Amino acid sequence: MTTTQLAAWVMLAFGGLYSGTILIYAVDRVHLWRRMPVVQYVVDFRRSLYHADPLIPIMGILSELGAVVFALNSGDRAAVLAWIGLALIALIIVASIALAEPINSKFRGLPEGQAPDRVEQLRITWCRFHRARTVVALGARACLVAASV
Repeated sequence: MTTTQLAAWVMLAFGGLYSGTILIYAVDRVHLWRRMPVVQYVVDFRRSLYHADPLIPIMGILSELGAVVFALNSGDRAAVLAWIGLALIALIIVASIALAEPINSKFRGLPEGQAPDRVEQLRITWCRFHRARTVVALGARACLVAASV
């Protein structure tokens, strides 16, 4: 297996896990969270953060590392698509730190079951942001796959 092939595997495997996890949250959790009573939502959201919050960015970064090596060792079209995919994942990570993480921290800093102030507005904002993040993640996935074929 060449370096480029290994990089493509890392880029695609972790990119698929990254975008797939984001998509599953959009399809399942966001849909449920919008309809849950606040008490149930607060507990479910906080528990979800505990498990997924550290893992999702790690998968994105691993995909980006594979994309960098792949892009540096590939031809024009493949390299451009890999760089675009990498940029989109970087955009998601930066936006998540700037927009979602302050919301997440409000939940994380409270005892389980306790709602932060303005919980309804936080829920609406987070869900809207996550929908936008999902579209970008799927675009990143499409670029990474297209780069490898």
